[in-house]
Formats: sequence, C-alpha cells, structure tokens
Amino acid sequence: MASATDTGAGFQPLEPAALEFRDGTPWSSRYGDVYFSHGHGAEESRTVFLDANGLPERWLDRDVFTIAETGFGTGLNFLLTWDLWRSRPGAGWLHYLSVELHPFTREDLARLISALPQALRHLGESLLAQYPAPVPGFHRLVFPGERLSLTLMFGDAVDCLRQCQAQVDAWYLDGFAPARNQALWQEALYAQLARLTPAGGSLASFTAAGHVRRGLENAGFDIQRLPGFGHKRERIRGLRNAQAATPDPTPPWFSNPPPAAPAEREAAVLGAGLAGSAVALALARRGWQVTVVDGADQVAAGASGNPAGILMPHLSADHGVVSRFTLMASEFSRDWIESLGLTVEDLPRDWCGALWLADGKRLAQRLERIRERLPLPPELMRAVDAAEASELAGVPLELPCLFLPRAGWVDPAALCRAQMAKAGVELRLGRPVSRLTRDGQDWLLEDEHGVAITRAPRVVLANGAGMPGLHPGIEPRPLRGQLSVIEASRITRGLKRVLCYEGYLTPATRSGHVCGASFVRGDRDTRLRPEEHASNLAGLRRVWPDALGELDPPMAGRAALRFNAPGRLPLAGPLPGMVAFERCYGELHHGRRPDSYPGAPLLPGVYTSLAHGSRGLTTAPLSAELLASLMHGDPLPLPRDLVEALHPARDRVRELKRAR
Repeated sequence: MASATDTGAGFQPLEPAALEFRDGTPWSSRYGDVYFSHGHGAEESRTVFLDANGLPERWLDRDVFTIAETGFGTGLNFLLTWDLWRSRPGAGWLHYLSVELHPFTREDLARLISALPQALRHLGESLLAQYPAPVPGFHRLVFPGERLSLTLMFGDAVDCLRQCQAQVDAWYLDGFAPARNQALWQEALYAQLARLTPAGGSLASFTAAGHVRRGLENAGFDIQRLPGFGHKRERIRGLRNAQAATPDPTPPWFSNPPPAAPAEREAAVLGAGLAGSAVALALARRGWQVTVVDGADQVAAGASGNPAGILMPHLSADHGVVSRFTLMASEFSRDWIESLGLTVEDLPRDWCGALWLADGKRLAQRLERIRERLPLPPELMRAVDAAEASELAGVPLELPCLFLPRAGWVDPAALCRAQMAKAGVELRLGRPVSRLTRDGQDWLLEDEHGVAITRAPRVVLANGAGMPGLHPGIEPRPLRGQLSVIEASRITRGLKRVLCYEGYLTPATRSGHVCGASFVRGDRDTRLRPEEHASNLAGLRRVWPDALGELDPPMAGRAALRFNAPGRLPLAGPLPGMVAFERCYGELHHGRRPDSYPGAPLLPGVYTSLAHGSRGLTTAPLSAELLASLMHGDPLPLPRDLVEALHPARDRVRELKRAR
C-alpha cells in the first residue's frame, strides 16, 4: 500500500484511484490487479464475503450488527450488502465500516455505478449523494430510512483501524492479492482485526495465502480453508476464538461507559436548541424514547433562534483537531440536514458557498498559510483573486479569498423544529430544571421546588451552560453575540454567497441580510446595543465598501448567549463525577503507565453536548451522532483522537498531567 505524502504539519493528501478498464473489468495499475472478477464480480462477492460470514441469518435478530472491510474499492461489496439488508433486514441497525487509501473520485465512482444492474445502481446513486471528497479521516454517512450507516475511513488501513472504536461482527478482508499489496497484509493489520473483533466474530477472504492464514491464526482467529471461487483454488473464513482480548488503547480517563440495554433506551435531553434537538433525533432514529425539557416556552429560544447561521469548517494550516473535526462535521451536518427531506420553504437554507475574505493583515496571512499547507480538493476549497471573488459573489469585491463551495447558511430555529418533529419526542417546555437527583436506576429532573419534571435512566445535558454543580471545573463560558439584520437593497440583493471576514454577511434571507456578530466574553446581557450594530456594519464596510452607503446602524437584530470551552471544541461525551475523577487521576503528572489507573468514575448515564459556541450548526449533528453511538453501542463516527479531544474532561486531564 503506497504511503501518502505529508505536505504540512497535520495534513496528508490522498492520491485517488485512477479508473481504468481491462476487458471491461475495473483495474488498478498501482497494484496490478482487478477490483473484482470479470463477468461475475457480484456473484464472487456474495459467495466469498456475504455467504461465508453467514449473512443475512446472523443479523436477523441482532439489535446492532457491524461489518468492516479492508478495501472499499468500487463499493460493490457495500452495495451488495445493502441490497441483501433491504430484502432481509435485521431487527436493528446495520453499520458498515470500510477503509480505503486510494478512494475513487465522485466522478469515477459515478461511472462505475452507472454500469451496475438497476437494483444496485439505485442504491449507488444514494451512496453518491453523500459520497465524500477524498480527504483523510472518518466520514460517517447515514441512511436513516434504511437503518444503515456507512463509515468510510480514508487513509492507511492500519492507521485508520488503530483509531477505530467498534465491535465488528463480520470482516470482509479485501484489498487486492497479498502478493500485490504486501503493505496491507501484515501483522499490524491482523492485530487490529483481533482488537476490534469479539469472540465469535467472523472473517472471510478471497485469499488463502499461507502467511495470511498464519498471521490471522497467531492473532486469535481459527481459520478454515474453503474451495475457491472461479479459477481460484482456495479461500478462507475464520472465527475469533475465546483467547484473551487485545487490550484497548483508550486511556482509562477517557474510557467509555457500557451502552444501554434495550430495556433502558430512554433518555431525557436538557435543552431544545441545536444541540438538544440533534441528540433527540439521533437517538429517536435508533428507536429510543426521548423527552426534551427546556426552561423556555419555545424551541430554540437561545442562540439557536437566530434568523440564519453559517455552516462551514474552521480550517487551519496545521489541520489540527479543530480543523479536522469541523471539516468532518460540516460535511456530516450538510448531509444530516438534507436527510430530513424538507423543502427550502419548510427549512430555509442555501448551500451557496462561502467566500472567506482576506480581511486585514493577520487574516490574510492565515488564509495564505492555509492555501499553501492545506491542499484540500477544489470541491472543498480553492483560492480565488478579487476578480473571481466578485464574479462568484455577484457583487464587486476588492479582496482575494478562499472559496468554500460546500458552505452555506441555514435557519437554525427551523432546523431545531424540524429535528424535533422528525424525532417525535415528548416536549416539556417552560420547565426550568434546577437539579438532577439519582433515584434507583433513574435520574429525576427537578424544578426549584423539588418537583420532578421527568425521569429517565439516561440524561444528556445540551443546554449551553450545562449544570455547573454536576461538573465543577469544566463549566462552559458565556459569550454574548449580537447580530444585525439589514434590509435587502438594490445593491445587496445581488449577493449570491456568504461573505466571511472578521464578521460575516449572508445573502438575503426571509428576514433580510444577517450580519454579525459581536463576541463579548463573560457578558450575559442580551439587550441590543447600538455600538455593536455599528461594529458589525463597520466590518462589512471594510470588505464591501459600497454595500451600505450612508446607512445608519440598524436596530433590527438579535443578541443571545453562546457558550464555549477552552480548545474551541464542544464538550461531547460521557460526564465524569469530577470530584472522584480528580481524586482518581490526581497523580497523572507523575507519568505512570495508563494501565496502572482504573477506569474513569463516570456519572451513570449522564452525557453532554455543550459549548458549541458560534458553530452549533456545524458541530451539533456530528456531536449528536457520537453521543447516540456511545449510548446505543454503535461504532463511533470519529477517530479515537478526536473522540478524546471532545471529551468533557479533556482540559482537566491536561491540567492534571501538567500539575506539579
């Protein structure tokens, strides 16, 4: 397997597969092998992978069934599995994980899909609608109507699987013949297969090479040779034996709680904004009973009630954790919103793209560094000069920029309402929660008089500030933000893209152009202030001098509180009991081995989706998918290092490691 070339501190661009055909069969010149056999590729895949893994019988009564694959290639194995799932579905969800170092481009995959039989072609078109750009990392695709998810892990197989957190029931060991792809078929791969596979899990492969069989047996699989398909003499299938499990590399302070048993799949979500409504939908899609509680009298009463918000990644030249997470999150959020199946009248939005303008010396230098060191595919980002920026925007601009074609704006309040409606949750509005009290296996959500509002075995704090008494030392910090709403004029009505600079401006929405936003730390006042309107307009005049003429600062606008945390990432994950947590890990600064510490003392059944700051449209859906996966027992949608970067105790762990 070829290695990617590192062109920056944190980004390794992928080299997509080049589509070739030999005698009508997809061929890889890089590996000198076919993607599937000529004339009977589908039949071979069914025999070698699906039948040998005992499908569909093994998934019929399973609540969660996970299949993983070591080479996505043309997607044929996935589409055949999806087709079988549709004809004989299981009781719960099917999760399909697949690794690929050299993914096809969307255009080449479309060519391959167009040649498939009608049934598979229809599924392939649904795959194409969400198929990601060839960027390293995890890409979770959700098909809620099918109770199916696909997690594409683009990158080196061993590296990706080291970052994977899942319990795999069946493996498709694909990825070209061992003699032609020696970098894949190695001991490090077999070790990861063993780590991710519980006793009784199965594998199947077209290859029966002796070193592959021996490597799998040494890793803990009982291997059986079977007659090969077509001209191949032998193939294999295997079962994970009951030997000692491979240690989990997750540090104990970031250990995950066990998922809920089927009888316990009931949750109370505190907060009816973007974070809470996304969590409610992610759980409801998995069959959970969800109650959403909020102290306000309406959904999206806080910052989630703004007339428009921007959906775009927060990129950096080093492509660190914030850049990586928000890039994955923005792509996931866009597909998540479209999965609701609503018209733009019911859910106002526009995937118009965003022009990130070089506003001032510091931002100009930052954008130049991103352009040089973060070579994303052009469908995600490209540099443009002022002339092209003006053409793209539909209005005259004087600054160069980075164009983000897949960014856009959304009405967040409408999104909150839509998520609640799709989830079919029980809503309890106008009921402020003052405390959580443990009562047997349940949590009671109580008001200030001690009256129980609701009870549930699982609770998700998604209310911005959380409940500080439950998590001392990791409270999200308040940020006042005021936006201005500008009436569309003859000049501004032509704007076709979101403008981002030290502020932002949307194209005309139902409310007008939304311009924002102030950013005042620690200020909880939500009254409108003329000076913040003036500041918003001053920023706009700086990048588009002709937009407003002599317009006075408008008094139309909205001020709301947002909450963030150090590190500029949400706090999404299980909530520790912080007093016990600090007592347990108070000596982390001594540098002892992680396995010398016990697992984290967690508040039973309590999770958070907090501190989304001004990026809730971008980050809330993927954070919700992460929490729902943790709670339900699904494969996690993010690599391990990002799961840990979102953990509610991440900053406290860092402080404890530095303590002296």
